[in-house]
Amino acid sequence: LPLHLTLTASGVAVVAATMLTHPIDVVKVRLQLANQGAAGADAFSVSRFVRMWPSLYRAEGLPVFYAGIRSGAVRSASYGAARIGLCEPLEQRTGSKTGSALAVGVFATVLGNPFEVLKVRLQARPAEAAKGEFSAMLAMVREGGVASLFRGFQWAAARSSVLTASQVVPYAYGKRVLQPVLRTDGLPLHVAASLAAGVVTCTVTAPLDVMKTHVMSSAGGGSRSEIVARLRQEGPLFFFKGWLANYVRIG
Repeated sequence: LPLHLTLTASGVAVVAATMLTHPIDVVKVRLQLANQGAAGADAFSVSRFVRMWPSLYRAEGLPVFYAGIRSGAVRSASYGAARIGLCEPLEQRTGSKTGSALAVGVFATVLGNPFEVLKVRLQARPAEAAKGEFSAMLAMVREGGVASLFRGFQWAAARSSVLTASQVVPYAYGKRVLQPVLRTDGLPLHVAASLAAGVVTCTVTAPLDVMKTHVMSSAGGGSRSEIVARLRQEGPLFFFKGWLANYVRIG
């Protein structure tokens, strides 16, 4: 396909996926920010993940699951189109699958970061979400200047690069390993390879994703002392909070 069609198809696909999975993303963000000293449950517990849905609904109503969905869609249209649509063309030019994935991940983050910051902020702050995206963005800029639109960029860029590489490479490897076992090149092989790649992707990006969420959602940009205090309180599993929700969303 020509590049413009590849970018358009990628953008449309990612926006559609975002609209469907946004409620899960909200639950993931809330689990990452939960301050209950139970990092293991927030990371991997099925019951904790399931209980979070009625808990949020009772406390904040149905709209909570769609907080930030418009900014999420705009972010997906720009970030998703670049991250997915440019990966293969760049790989064909450079000959490096991993290098192309890393480079495209950084470029995509440059395009989508302002809308990612707004999305995470609205998911974390229901009172601001009720006022709408435009009002929230103005408040964010008044509060922290234009620089606030690029809050957490380093964590988002690192996550995006690792995410792209850890999806593309493990998926291709998984297909190669699983094909002799499943003896098919059809849908079962693609599903199995995707599920396997999802485990790798969610695991290697989890610490970066947790840091990104904390920095983007914090009015002060997520101070180092705050992160260190949470790490001491909850242990290393702090960096994997929301893992299960993330796997359900992208696995």
